[in-house]
Order: sequence, then structure tokens, then C-alpha cells
Amino acid sequence: MITWAIQRDAESHPLPSKAELTEMMETVKAVIYARVSTQDQARHGYSLTSQVERSLALLQSKYGIVEDQVIAVVEQGEMGDDPNRPALHRALWLIEQGIASKFVVLHPDRLARDLRLQLSITERIWNAGCDIAFVEMDVDPNNPESLLFYNIQGAIAQYNKAKILANSRRGRRTKVMNGKIPGIRRIYGYDFDKTQDILVVNERERDVYLMMVDWILHGKDGRQMNLTAVARELSVLGIPAPSGDKWYQATVSRILKNPVYMGTFYYGKTEYRQKAGRTEIVRKPPDEWQAVTVPAYIDEDTYLALQTRIQSFARRGRGAPPKSSYLLKGLVRCGRCGAAVVAGAPSRDKRTNEPRYHYYVCSGKSRKIFEVGSGRPVCACRGRNWRQDVVDDYVWRCLSRQLVRRRHVLLQLWTAHQDGGRSDALVASRKRVEEAVKARQTERKRWLQLAAKGRIDEHELAQAVDPLERTLNDLQAKLAEIEGELATFERAREAAGSDTELLACFSEYLEQRIDDADKKRLADLLIDHVVLYDDAIEIYLNWSDSTDTCGHGSNNCNTGQGHGGL
Repeated sequence: MITWAIQRDAESHPLPSKAELTEMMETVKAVIYARVSTQDQARHGYSLTSQVERSLALLQSKYGIVEDQVIAVVEQGEMGDDPNRPALHRALWLIEQGIASKFVVLHPDRLARDLRLQLSITERIWNAGCDIAFVEMDVDPNNPESLLFYNIQGAIAQYNKAKILANSRRGRRTKVMNGKIPGIRRIYGYDFDKTQDILVVNERERDVYLMMVDWILHGKDGRQMNLTAVARELSVLGIPAPSGDKWYQATVSRILKNPVYMGTFYYGKTEYRQKAGRTEIVRKPPDEWQAVTVPAYIDEDTYLALQTRIQSFARRGRGAPPKSSYLLKGLVRCGRCGAAVVAGAPSRDKRTNEPRYHYYVCSGKSRKIFEVGSGRPVCACRGRNWRQDVVDDYVWRCLSRQLVRRRHVLLQLWTAHQDGGRSDALVASRKRVEEAVKARQTERKRWLQLAAKGRIDEHELAQAVDPLERTLNDLQAKLAEIEGELATFERAREAAGSDTELLACFSEYLEQRIDDADKKRLADLLIDHVVLYDDAIEIYLNWSDSTDTCGHGSNNCNTGQGHGGL
């Protein structure tokens, strides 16, 4: 048996090649899908193995399918109401390519915990010409009572999930009303007493906090202190950081801006809501916050004076916005450390002090981090900056070269945004439906031959053939629907490929010197992201087979640091 553990945001299992797919079509008869809902379950393997083993036992006992004819696709730590589960999509993709005739799951709540999603997935499986089988219940698509029970079970699973979340929220609110805190992230200066669910004073950290406040408001040893100076001084004095051995300027800022030190902790400032399997944070209005009294370290006047002082640092260091237009703003990552790349300070002419070159700079280089004990600045990323004009010009030329191949690109874009791979799935589904039609026509012919030979009477013939006729009519209707949808896709492709007037206008537009705003709009539309290395640029476009890498041998390979830098 082949087992795939498909992970999110990781190419743990690339798609099979055409040769591998062809081999699978001949050998694989069933796909098993198993899911657990939390990362802890996934990490320890809770229930995953048993789901696969019980599904395999069902295949062997009921359908005679052996282990070598099965692919098990395992979902690790994904929510049942998330429609974008990577392993689920891989399992569905397999059956839509014509792999397997059975899709096996332990229980419907492993497939989905949302009724609409359950119906959508089930329809997709049946449309691919595949049967779905659950270990712990039977589902017959031709039995109305079976389908009703299946749908009721999906509604119950959705209700149970919502009920658990509602009960959990109510319990936390009740705890807060009684002056307790239902578990929070660590707050510097306090310890969380798990036995009483309250915040208690951490005397050592309280003294450090009060020292930071005094430094900001009154300075240290006659010199003014800002957030960076405070982080550096704490590191030099060897004071442990909240998490790890480094003090970040951002950590100092977050601590000093927190109003909890005035003696009130507010619970319910934000709310976590689940939507389509994803958790989103929603900020709630202040009148819905719940207040819990905690030990106070400063009064309100001191806090307001502290915030005024911190805001003055921000105004002083804000500076003017960059005058140069950055084509790739918001699209660039650093290839060295993975941090975001932002607009940096320009180099200036030594005589006129006018900006000479603008640069892309890794944000990891500018983070203010200091090592505890030595106070030594820690640079999160080391390496050169990238000339903005050189990078933008190169990326635009690469993008233009792709767009000049207008027919190919437009067809790719059309497929990605309109088709979405649907036509390939329809072709596979058509094949499965045609095979099902052929099998039922053969069975009908066999019954007619038995009647012609006098081995069965007309009543027995009707009992056998009438359901076959209804099934054949349904399959023929489904086949006509698929053919019609495929014809629509084909007509749209022909229209996109033959609209020469549109293509000519687009080509003329690209050849003109379009302004920076239009270039930026095109870049945002067509570029997924760009990765900058010291000697190479990787451009990832929003259509397939579209990674453009420049390095040695590219048009940009000679623009090294000696020529102004990339």
C-alpha cells in the first residue's frame, strides 16, 4: 500500500507524472482518506493508523481489494470544515484522473464537519464515477432514506462542532466574570497562577519594567533613552529577555505600550472565529470587553506620559516617503533569510547630497536586536542591498518577454482563472461515465438474452432491466452535461486564441512607454512573488511553468556590487 502524508505549504509529494498515472490506473483500485483535526494528534499519530487499517479491512472483506491495490492519503492536523485541505484535494484529484473506483473514509465526520461541504465533496466523488464507502455507516446514492440519514449525520456533526465552540466561549466568559483569567499568553512582569487563574507579581520583572519606564521618561545617567537604547542597555546589563537570549526593540515597545500595568486586564478585546476551516481574529468594540483587576505598577498619568514620549520617537524617525516608484513593493522576499524586502534609504551624491540610487533592503538587516550579556547588535540577515532601478528594470523586461508570447500567456491565464483545471477533471469523469454506461449496457444485453432463451419470465426481466434503464438514462444525461461543459471550455479557448484585435492592442500597449502606475498594476496582477539573492533573481508568475530565474549567464549576471549592486 502506498501512503501519502500531504502537508500544507510543503511539496511533500509532487504530482505524479503521466507515466506514473498510467501505471496507477492499471494497479490502484481504491483511495483511502484519513484525517485528524489537531497538530498534536498529527504529531503523535493518534487515530490515523487505525483509520487506515480499518478502511483497508473493509476493502479486503467487502470488495476483495488487497493492500497492494490501495493508496492511503493522510491529512495531518486539518479542520473538518476547511474546504482547502491539501490531502483531501490530492485524494479527489486522484479519482478525477481515473485512479480507483472506491473512495474509503472511516466516518463522514472525517470527510467534513460542515453539511454544505460534505454534500459538495460527495457530489464531486460521485461525479468522478467513483463509489464512496464509509467504514462506520453505509451510504447508497440510489436509496432516498440512506441519503437522508447521511445528510442528517452531516448536520449533526456541524451542530456538535458549533456547540463545543459556543460552550467553550461561555465558560471562559463566566470565568472572567468571577475575576479569573482563562489562560493567556505570558505578560512580562507577571506570572500566571494556574491554580487560581490569576496574574501575580513577578518582582524581578516588575523592577525591570519600572526601570524601563524611568529610562524613557527621565533618561539614564544624564542621557535621553529611546526604545533602541533601552533594548541595548538591558542586553548589556545581562537582564534576561522575555523569550530567549536577545532583546528586540519591538519587544520593548510592545511591553511599554501595554496598558495592563495600570492594574486592569481586558479580556475579549478580540474574538477568534472559524470560517471555512480557517481561524480569523475579529476586534470587538470596547464596550464588550471584560475587565479583570490585576496588580498595578504605574498610574494612568504615568502611562499617558509614557505613550506621549514613545510617540515623539516615531514622529522624529518617520522621515519622508520614498520619491522613487518601487515596481515590486509588497512582492519581494529575501532569498538569504526569507524576510520581507522593503524600500531602503538611497545613496547620495557627495557634492549635491541629492539621491543617486534607491535600494531594496532586507527588513531582517534593520531589526534592532541585542544579545543579552554583551549588548552586541545581532544582525538577522547579512549581505548586499539591491539596486531598485536595476531590479525593477530586469523584472519588467522578464515580464514583458513573457507577455510578448501573448497567445500562450493569455491561454495560460484563462485556464488558471476560468478553467481552474476543471476541463481535465471533466475528461477523466467522462471516461469513467462512459465505462459505467458500457458496463450497464452489457448487463442489460445479458438479461435480454436470458429472456430470449426463456430462462426468465417478463416479470423477472422487468425487475432486472427497469433499474438498469433508469441508471442508464441518468448516466446518459450526465454524459451529455459533461460534453456540453467541455464544448463551452473549447469555445472559450478558441475565442481567446483567435481574438487578434485584442492581442494586437495589448502588444501595442506593452511596446509603448507606459507609466509607472500601469506597470505596478500589471506587476501586482501577474507576479505572485519575487525572491532576491545576492547574485540571482527568482520571479514567480501567476501561471504555470512560469519561474524565471536570473543568475550566471542571465541578462543581469554582470550587475554585481561593483556596478552598483543588484
